[in-house]
Amino acid sequence: MLSISIFTALLVGIISTSCSASRPILQSVLNAHAPEHGPLTPALAAPCDGYGFPHVTCMHRYGSVINGDFERKVLMPYEDTYPATTVLSDPSFHNVANSSFLVYDEAQGRKILGSSPVVDFMFRIPNVTHEAPVYVPDTNELYFSRLTHGFLPQLVVNLSVTPPTLSERLADPPIYAPAGARYKDGSIIYATIGGHHSLEGHSFHPGLYALDVASGKSRVLLNNYYGYYFNSVDDLDIDAKGQIWFTDNDYGRPDGVNTQPPQINVGTYRFDPHTGQVALVEDTLSQPNGVAFSPDQRTLYLTDTGAGEVIISPHVSPPPPRWNSTKPRTVYAYDVSPSGKQLLNKRPIHYAMEFVPDGIKVSREGYVLTATGYGIDVLTPDGTPIVRVLTNFTVVNIAWVGRGEGGATGELWAVGKMGVARVRWGLKGPVVD
Repeated sequence: MLSISIFTALLVGIISTSCSASRPILQSVLNAHAPEHGPLTPALAAPCDGYGFPHVTCMHRYGSVINGDFERKVLMPYEDTYPATTVLSDPSFHNVANSSFLVYDEAQGRKILGSSPVVDFMFRIPNVTHEAPVYVPDTNELYFSRLTHGFLPQLVVNLSVTPPTLSERLADPPIYAPAGARYKDGSIIYATIGGHHSLEGHSFHPGLYALDVASGKSRVLLNNYYGYYFNSVDDLDIDAKGQIWFTDNDYGRPDGVNTQPPQINVGTYRFDPHTGQVALVEDTLSQPNGVAFSPDQRTLYLTDTGAGEVIISPHVSPPPPRWNSTKPRTVYAYDVSPSGKQLLNKRPIHYAMEFVPDGIKVSREGYVLTATGYGIDVLTPDGTPIVRVLTNFTVVNIAWVGRGEGGATGELWAVGKMGVARVRWGLKGPVVD
């Protein structure tokens, strides 16, 4: 989880999915702007066969060559977006800002998008960070959280009605500031960044918590490392043995939901709920954040959001994270050792196109999806960008939702600052139990 307030200063509006145009019209526009003395340069942004344009836009050669002068502003986070790049020589580029999907590999992209991809803006929510989306198949609901000081309920989307409705639900005892969540065997397993010694009669510490959905009762799974407070337990995934792999970073205090300064270094851990043993498995990332296994669980993906710089001194009240585009904003892949206890062969596979890679999930087919700024990047397992979903709000985390053919989840929901969106396309999530 990473919150930078100025990054979400853009106005939220309903995403349009009805724009269309033809190749001849686009070609005539480009010819009108083509230099008289040379051949026409292929448009950076062009229609994809079989889809409305610019709803779905194909990017020529990954946009790797921009002719003439161009500029992408990086001083202010909300201006540092790919569609906001100033491109003077190619009038096709303005279509990027009006797209719902950018396609970098048309052949693979078609498999991901399906025949009629759509992005639906579902709910307008406050301009604060929302996190920890998780689908509960037992009740056909989507849970997610609001990370703001003193807010204790969970937000719940009822997916059994049309249109879906949004309400609040309070656990007993409350769970404060969850930033990551997974569903397992009737319970939601939460990673929390909230810490407070006395909040509405409760004491909270960052850690791992379980919520029994049927009863509404919660319990603590892990809240310390041999007496040290965790800093901000941000996200998690669960392996086939039931071990919980989670990240611990420094964002809870700058985000206003943790009163305790850091006591230990940031890191990624493996927790065995059967024995209570917790072990550090990775300590080289600047700010470890999202975590997800590949379908065969031989690979673990971690995100580093170090471009959101924080002050950890106990002597000052830290401001919100400060944006520094030159710092880490990277997705890493690791091999999981045969014992299932260690991470090997660290390698970077993707540098975020916008902002930082926050929440991360993997499709049933093995594609890697990560929330990055005003959208979601869809990558191959080795990090090659295939599709980017564009949204009108900052996406912080994502979750597979619904039960489709063969029990696979068929929709992707995105939550963040000022909005909740639903993506319906050809890509499928893992089978839910």
